[in-house]
Amino acid sequence: MLITIPQSAASQDWRLSATYNVQSVGFNYVPNRTYSGEINKAVKGMLEVELERYLLYRLYVAGKGELLVQNQEDFLIGGPVNFNQINFGATAGLQWPKLGVYGGVKAGGVWNFNIKATDPNGNQFWVKPTENADRFTTSITGGVKYYLLNFVRLQAEITKTHNLPQNIVPESSFTESPAFRSFDFSPVTFSVGVSISIPWNERERPEGDKTKLPSLMRVTAVNFDKPMDDTFVTSKFGPRWRSTHEGVDLDANLRDNIYAAEQGVVVKAGNGRGYGKMVRIKHSGGFETVYAHMSKIKVKEGDRVKKGQVVGKAGNTGTSSGVHLHFEIIKDGKPVNPQSYIRF
Repeated sequence: MLITIPQSAASQDWRLSATYNVQSVGFNYVPNRTYSGEINKAVKGMLEVELERYLLYRLYVAGKGELLVQNQEDFLIGGPVNFNQINFGATAGLQWPKLGVYGGVKAGGVWNFNIKATDPNGNQFWVKPTENADRFTTSITGGVKYYLLNFVRLQAEITKTHNLPQNIVPESSFTESPAFRSFDFSPVTFSVGVSISIPWNERERPEGDKTKLPSLMRVTAVNFDKPMDDTFVTSKFGPRWRSTHEGVDLDANLRDNIYAAEQGVVVKAGNGRGYGKMVRIKHSGGFETVYAHMSKIKVKEGDRVKKGQVVGKAGNTGTSSGVHLHFEIIKDGKPVNPQSYIRF
């Protein structure tokens, strides 16, 4: 039974996301008593595109752009003020298997303000401010992300914006009654959204690695082969981040075949703490191998497997922030360096 938690590296290198956010916009206003319409909460629809670059275990930086795409009166979207908005930003964050946190800065602009108004008959239309209210803005932001699936996440964000227009006075006349006599934007906005994202790895095999590989062990009881085709080590065995990495992480794409490195008997096939969907195989000579973070298991406990037999499909389950295979070799109950037995 596995009782340790593998400290798996963030196997993904990049992630591209498209997000639709519903943004709540606050403002303070002086009401206009001649306005006959309703004053509802200002809620806008924002499209966000973000590119994340993973640097270290769990740590990433990102660049993103935001565009206000839904402004008028639609389902849950609208309000008494319409405007255009665009932002570009940079963030840094930490991402666990499901939950992530981030903070950052943004710069952009707001322009083309329109304020809802009514005529004496109650008909609604839009009027402009008496003075130009277009502004260049800067913001600080923070938020959380929660992954429902590897490709789908929810997120919530709070933003404080500087240099927003204040004391905006709408045009008015005997036939035009705007919703406000004047209003100010609140600097703090809150948004929630849903994202579709695509992670990927840099598939090029690392070149120029000067690390000396351990000598291959000569063992008569076993002769291990690679557990995957066309793969390489993305995180080595040994000390890492104040802990010990008890195997190697191997580059993989989602649903790549995972093979038994040697013939043996399956002693575990199921979920392991931190390992997600995993398989453990017992071999002769006191050896065992472990295959973790699978998307699908193709064997069951008690099965006798041959070397090269498919035992599962690569995935991102358990304590993992990207698709890869965590592979271990165990000798007499103790993890050993897989690169002492296999050249990847």
